[in-house]
Amino acid sequence: MVAQPAVSGDRGTPCFPGAFIRAHGAPIASTGMDQTFNFRAAPVPLSRRLNPRAIAVGFVVFFTLAGLGSFSRWVIDSERRSVERASRAEASTALVATMSGTADATAPIDPIAGPLAIDGTARADARTALDAAREAASGSASFLDAGPGHLRPFESALIFVDGPSRAPGVVSVASTRTAWGAAVMGPSGTCYLLRFAPGDGVSYGSGETCTGTEALSAREPAW
Repeated sequence: MVAQPAVSGDRGTPCFPGAFIRAHGAPIASTGMDQTFNFRAAPVPLSRRLNPRAIAVGFVVFFTLAGLGSFSRWVIDSERRSVERASRAEASTALVATMSGTADATAPIDPIAGPLAIDGTARADARTALDAAREAASGSASFLDAGPGHLRPFESALIFVDGPSRAPGVVSVASTRTAWGAAVMGPSGTCYLLRFAPGDGVSYGSGETCTGTEALSAREPAW
């Protein structure tokens, strides 16, 4: 038997079970509708912007640490070179003692003969510098053309300066119209002075002040 739809109060408008009637008679869907068509927005990931100030601070920290690292390596290398120079100086002292006939290689060197034996290179550098000065001033009426800047083309093995000499190989030079002077510091700490003037010839001196200007006052006949 087929069920017949019930008739609402509004004549001629059928009413099915589970439906509601609007005031004008149109049926309203049941509240138990399917949830399949409910839409939800997908979550959007949050984007993080870089902070320019934080980037700048990072760069400052990085370069500061890099600079400290470089400075530390420089200090360590300088200390290592100082130790090596001290070791070479001790080895030279021992060699001179052995060659002078001392049985003990570590025995102290004669305070008079020792510096002369150790500082032979410094004295040779002063003589070599004089040869270069004579060549540079050749054909000139003065030694003004034999200053530090003029001597390098004539002797490339030495370093010519107008300041003080602090080691062999570095020659302090001073010149005037009538005289020329050179000073070279020896490993023993003694500075060797050499002066040349056409009227006086070569004269010598030694001391602690190691400049070419000081050498112009040297008047000794030998070192």
